[in-house]
Amino acid sequence: MPHPSSSPIPALDALKRAGLLGTAAQVAVLDYLQRTEHGHFSAEEIHRRIAASGDRMNLSTTYRVLNQLVEAGFVANVSLGKHHSLYELNTGEVHDHLVCVVCGRIEEFSDPTINRRRVAIAKKFGLRFIGKTLALHGVCAACAARAHPPRPRAK
Repeated sequence: MPHPSSSPIPALDALKRAGLLGTAAQVAVLDYLQRTEHGHFSAEEIHRRIAASGDRMNLSTTYRVLNQLVEAGFVANVSLGKHHSLYELNTGEVHDHLVCVVCGRIEEFSDPTINRRRVAIAKKFGLRFIGKTLALHGVCAACAARAHPPRPRAK
């Protein structure tokens, strides 16, 4: 998997080595993800923040570039449902996600047992990994507490 660098010129070289054209849009999206603190971003948020920095790019280009960067291994896609995804820089670290369906908060976790089972299952079915995503959806503790606050104890 190609690992992007933190400056645009090496990012351009990495994009080209990965078989991409290294367009200005590809460099802008990759550079944005490299410069931000690790997180999970919607395509719309990435587009908005790149536009705020003065780079001109339409939203459909942002989606197309994100798909190209996912296919090339620079970016990971975290599916949050039928038509909603978030994107993160692919650092090469194996991890999965816990997603709160109420507030949208995402927590990353890594579990060696899950990772071993993933490999065993793929081997059993003759599957060669080209990518993986595991997102467990539920209600986080904070949202659950807001929905069902603890009752005061009777004295």
